[in-house]
Amino acid sequence: MSEEILEERTVEVSEIPAAIEDELLALYFENKRRSGGGPLVSLNRSGSCAVLVFEEAEVAARVLAKAPHMLQGVGLTVRKKASKDPGKLLLRGINPSTSLDLLELYVENVTGMKDGEYTLYPSQWKDLVLIHFHRPISKEEIQSLAARISAKLLDGATIHPEQIEQTDTILVENLCPSTTEDMLTLYFESRRRGGGEVKDVKMISDGRAKVTFVDFETVDSILKKTHTLEGCNLNIQFYYDFMERRANHRLSPTNDMGIVSDNNVEHVSSLRREESPLIAMDTSVSEILPTSVCTVERVEGARDGGGPAVGAGAVEPSKMNIVRGAPSTPFSGRISLPDPVKLGLFKSSLLFQDLQKSHPSFDIRITDSAVEISGTSQPGVEQLKSQILELLSEIAQAHLTFDVEKAKLLVREDVKDRLLEHLKRQALPSTYTVSDCVLTVTSSSLKAVNEACKFIKSLICEFNIAVTPEYECMLYSKEWLGFLDSLGFCSVTNTEDEIKVMTLAGMEDEKTLSIIGFLSTPIQVETVITMEPGRLKYIQNHRHELLADMEPVSIFPLESEDVTGFRLHGNANACQIVDELLRSVVNSVLTRTITVNQPGVARFLVEEEGTSILGEMQAKFQVYIGMEKVHWEPLEDQDIFELAWKLTSQQNFKRSSSDSHHDSVHPLSPALNRTDANSKDTDGAGRELIEEAKRLVSVIDPVQDLDGEDLYTAPEPMAHSLSDDTDNQANDSAMVVEEPLQPAAEGQDNEELQVEDEELACARQRSLEAVMTPTYLEEDAMMSLAIQYSMEHNSCAAGADDELQKVLEISKKAIRHGNTTNTQLEQAIHISLQDAIKAANTAEIHVFAGYNHDLIRVDIALGKKVSLRQCQEKVEHKCLKSLSEHQKKCVDLVRRKHAVEVQIQGTTATVSGFKDFVSGAVADMKKLVKKISNMESDSEILRNVQWVWHDLQPTPYPPDATVFIENAWKMRQKKINIVFDDGPYSINFEKMEECNISSGKSVRVERKILSSVDLYMDMPDEDYSLLSNLPEASRVDEDSDEFQDVVKEFYDSIQDYHNKIKIIKVDKLVNTLLCNQYKLKKASMLQNATDPEVERTLYHGTSETSVKEICVHGFNRSFCGKNATVYGQGVYFAVNSSVSVSDQYSPPNADGHKYVFVTKVLTGDFTTGRHEMKTAPLKEDSDIPLRYHSVVDNENSPTLFVIFNDTQAYPEYLITCQKIRG
Repeated sequence: MSEEILEERTVEVSEIPAAIEDELLALYFENKRRSGGGPLVSLNRSGSCAVLVFEEAEVAARVLAKAPHMLQGVGLTVRKKASKDPGKLLLRGINPSTSLDLLELYVENVTGMKDGEYTLYPSQWKDLVLIHFHRPISKEEIQSLAARISAKLLDGATIHPEQIEQTDTILVENLCPSTTEDMLTLYFESRRRGGGEVKDVKMISDGRAKVTFVDFETVDSILKKTHTLEGCNLNIQFYYDFMERRANHRLSPTNDMGIVSDNNVEHVSSLRREESPLIAMDTSVSEILPTSVCTVERVEGARDGGGPAVGAGAVEPSKMNIVRGAPSTPFSGRISLPDPVKLGLFKSSLLFQDLQKSHPSFDIRITDSAVEISGTSQPGVEQLKSQILELLSEIAQAHLTFDVEKAKLLVREDVKDRLLEHLKRQALPSTYTVSDCVLTVTSSSLKAVNEACKFIKSLICEFNIAVTPEYECMLYSKEWLGFLDSLGFCSVTNTEDEIKVMTLAGMEDEKTLSIIGFLSTPIQVETVITMEPGRLKYIQNHRHELLADMEPVSIFPLESEDVTGFRLHGNANACQIVDELLRSVVNSVLTRTITVNQPGVARFLVEEEGTSILGEMQAKFQVYIGMEKVHWEPLEDQDIFELAWKLTSQQNFKRSSSDSHHDSVHPLSPALNRTDANSKDTDGAGRELIEEAKRLVSVIDPVQDLDGEDLYTAPEPMAHSLSDDTDNQANDSAMVVEEPLQPAAEGQDNEELQVEDEELACARQRSLEAVMTPTYLEEDAMMSLAIQYSMEHNSCAAGADDELQKVLEISKKAIRHGNTTNTQLEQAIHISLQDAIKAANTAEIHVFAGYNHDLIRVDIALGKKVSLRQCQEKVEHKCLKSLSEHQKKCVDLVRRKHAVEVQIQGTTATVSGFKDFVSGAVADMKKLVKKISNMESDSEILRNVQWVWHDLQPTPYPPDATVFIENAWKMRQKKINIVFDDGPYSINFEKMEECNISSGKSVRVERKILSSVDLYMDMPDEDYSLLSNLPEASRVDEDSDEFQDVVKEFYDSIQDYHNKIKIIKVDKLVNTLLCNQYKLKKASMLQNATDPEVERTLYHGTSETSVKEICVHGFNRSFCGKNATVYGQGVYFAVNSSVSVSDQYSPPNADGHKYVFVTKVLTGDFTTGRHEMKTAPLKEDSDIPLRYHSVVDNENSPTLFVIFNDTQAYPEYLITCQKIRG
């Protein structure tokens, strides 16, 4: 947003009492009735002042127009915020020791202005200088000037220019001692003197005062006039805080000039010498000395050889405008003349020229604000001063009042220059200013000013030009305004049938011919109206009659990529009318974005049926529907199984161990694989084991150590040794809850320590995958060796716990990170596929209409059309329960191919979308299910087959690569491409070779059918979940915060079962009916419960046979007594999970799994229960029969709660866990 627009929306409020808060102030100015205001964008307050920014400029104008503003009985001052002053520039960073001569030359150099076109005002400390330009400077000029100043050093210092705001304060000097603040207020509030409402008057010292106005514009109006108060000619200039008394030294003359005017009355007066506002300047102290009379000063007897001394009344030669040079003399005189108008008149007068010619031995110089005279004769100097003073005393002024149009003509620069030139030719050297329709003429004498006034009035000529109807339209065109700007020496106003022209005498015929010539010359123009493509289509389709009626103008539609809209060509006036009409039509077009989220909606809308429906809507509702953001492309490859295979083949596999063929090292030596618990040789390996460990850790990829490790879950322990494939462990581990194991009891045999040995081996395996860097290779190798030794001495029960704890800490760091297996290509392919699926399910259309109700009707109708065509079908098969990555990609491709949504829960796949699309998708899903059912699962492949590669010794491929290679083998592929560790490889099944494409080296591969010994692998159990067929149960992600919160609370109260229970999984239950019943019961209980905390999270252990019953129907009192009814015949819940995990309440099933519900229970008000209770007892202290909401085992510290209302409990989570053997 531009600064000009922001200024129009901004007002400044002052005199705010400290008791008024910002909120009250904002509410007042947002109240249209009280303040005229409206919505605020911001309110910035500083002390008793505040700056308000409104949303609209009209509101700000309304606030300024409404006065007075009263808030809590106090009047507030409201005005426009000061704008940037186009005539002033502040320079900061000036070296205080910089001379004034150097500063003046610097300013002239960077500005390109001459002496007399600006004035410099240095600050008191000389580190700031204010440049006052005698004409306004444009924004572009200010920016260019600032750039030049910033780039140019001054006396070694970098100058920082700054455009300052308008000031509302003036400095008044030369006041009479009797002048009071009230007198100044009355004087400067006079409109006749250019004044306005005074905000504050402050007397600074004798003869000086500061006057602050409410309106910033008043300062300029005051400065344009001359002022006399109580017989004293006032010296007035603008004032800023940084301008102190010693800062008022002007370095170059100013042309700001004004004379007191008497409106509507012609008045001529002679200015007597004692009334002339002549001010003497003392450059030695840099201040203005006020005086009411002309002062003449003389310095005689120069000290150093007769030159004029620099003292009171003397001016440095560098500051003078030398008119005529002369030898230095010991006699001089000075006449102060600060009024630039009078100084200019004297310079252009015949007397000045005559004096120069008639007194060649005297040097007469005109400086900034004085006339300097020097010569060899003191009487001659005095004589010249007398003649000059006599001329100055005869200078006179006259005031002429004109109407507004004539005043506008006279203020034009070209007109003023021409008039003054004519006056000079008539031997009437004069000047004039215009203020508020009053022309102030200044001339050398009373006679001359009267003749000048008559001459000026005689040169103003007015005439009218009749306008025929055929040319009348040209008066309202843009070209007419441009023509008037180029038409010099005249002022033009036009009415319906004539043009009023005001110009100078003798120029009437010239201006008449120019105007008539412009009006009679046809002007052909071409304009472009840009708009959105949708608006263009709407106007073409539904406003074509309007376009056809504009015959005088040619209209061409533009539909290129760069520009969309209409191009108009024709007569200038006609084009302007058509342009305005079309723009109003464009602005009247309403638009609305409708987003439809349904499976396959994008495909539906771009195909035949959807396109037909949209066409009917466009015709029926007179709208245009834009489909630019509806994206659907058919799937080119129709064989989804083959395409899924192609996508899977681009996966990046991670090797577990490698040799030089893959730029790696050999598997671990037997020294590090040894796990003999009875070995006590900790020193024999020596440095050899260190070097072996160093070789191991040097090839591990460095990873980031992540914070926030789950302290409650850890990978399932592996049974095989470290020499087995490490990736099998990384990929096939299940998350379990684990704590450090307790040391074995004294006398415990090795079989009892088997579980501990397995976990220690697993921890050791993961610790070797932890973060390693070459810088700390020696230290890392020692750590690995320490782990090895800790395993070898595992049978020593006394130290096993401490060593295991250290190993587990290292293991956790590796678990936090995991291996990154996807390359950027694989991720890009996955994202691209998911984006295509998402795009098919979302349609964002833009509707253009003439009326808002048409937009609403389209939105409703489209929603109905889409909803009516939605359907849902299901495909069931047990193979859907556990899909491989390849098979999951097949399902994604079914979504992509048919633009449907496929949700798989347990053994059921639900296909939803448009009916025709769903039918095709179901057929493909059935084909996919049939194909999957005939294939070996990934777990079966890994049990029966092993693929290895040979270099120095056989090394198995990681599990995911094994599955991929085996599937390719069964598909009878001759050769496949595969990526290992971001490197390209190929496997040739005919030659049974693997080739490193980068290095060209090949190794032999082998397919092995595993023996009965090798068939044992610790594979994760298939997820035949108890809740897999329930649509209202979903497994909680183990990496989520939700999972961590549930598990943490469970373990916090497990007490004696610590380290004895591990969590298999957590399911979240959603039963809308039970939830709504629970919410209603809670709302009812809150009305009469004395305890505001009516809800608790409790645990309920149950058997496998009761799980589904509770998930579907909730807790049922009819099943009570199954375990205990000690405190009543209701449903029991435990505060601590340790109660629920006991076999009494959660008996294990055949697999050893136990089931505990995490339940929200409305316990409300409770009392101690008894065995015979079938419902909660009545409250004894209640006036009406109210019952307790539940009963407990101990009122002071309850551990069991019993409820008798089924809707008081809601099962939120189901924890499946099992005991840890040991």
